[in-house]
Amino acid sequence: MLITTLKSKIEQATRLLYINTITASNGSVLIVEYPKSGGTWLGQLISNYLDLPFPRNRMPIARKSLFHSHYLPKWRIPNNPRIVYLVRDGRDVMVSLYFHQLIWNEKNKLNPKDVIYHRKQTGFKDFEDVKGNMLDFIHYTFTEQPSKLQHFTYMGNWATYNRSWIAQREQSDENIYLVRYEDLLLDAFGTMKDMFEGFFDIEAVDEEKLRQTVQKFSFENQAKRKKGQEDKNSFLRKGISGDWKNYFGPAEREAYNHYAGDVLQALGYEQDESWLRP
Repeated sequence: MLITTLKSKIEQATRLLYINTITASNGSVLIVEYPKSGGTWLGQLISNYLDLPFPRNRMPIARKSLFHSHYLPKWRIPNNPRIVYLVRDGRDVMVSLYFHQLIWNEKNKLNPKDVIYHRKQTGFKDFEDVKGNMLDFIHYTFTEQPSKLQHFTYMGNWATYNRSWIAQREQSDENIYLVRYEDLLLDAFGTMKDMFEGFFDIEAVDEEKLRQTVQKFSFENQAKRKKGQEDKNSFLRKGISGDWKNYFGPAEREAYNHYAGDVLQALGYEQDESWLRP
């Protein structure tokens, strides 16, 4: 585990160095997202259509490629000419985070340190009781501050992360394009076509190639099951939006609104606080 952790830290440091230096001038594309917002899926779609290398979970490359990150808009990161800012309803992110951080699946078993850490920190008696633990998990997620040793590039919580990128986009939106995960779920082809035409300045999108790309990386094709059919042991657990309603009661709604209600409204997920009354 020590060797795996050290290797991961070196990869993270190299990626951070590249994104602050060479990617601003070599034509690379940067995806920024809070974890569990669909960044891997979006990265697959962009890299496949544009034929861009997408090195994941290994040492990044110095030439033009696609970088997927959870970085805040600090240092020289905002200088990257093409930043795709992906957002997802934070309440759904909260549920996905629970399964990612506290429930063993096929991916985190390969690198178990994060699950071990979060299980120790939360101390829940029954980690399988997702709904029963959700209120405490909300408080934990918004107040926990891991050490640099545990999380070298900690991005903060969902609210602070997105407040930072919203503010950055308001300062200069020419190089930052916002994509909603929910729009990708509803119409991946149309959402990607709009982005390629409006942000990547592709005058004639190859619609057949784009359709093939969308099909290749669809939830059904990758997970081998329909959206909504849950597999807790899979990295692709459910593939839907609105799942938070199955886990949030009145107390969870109030707690989430306390920490991040303003960001839900800023990103257009809610217009007011009427959602607090189911």
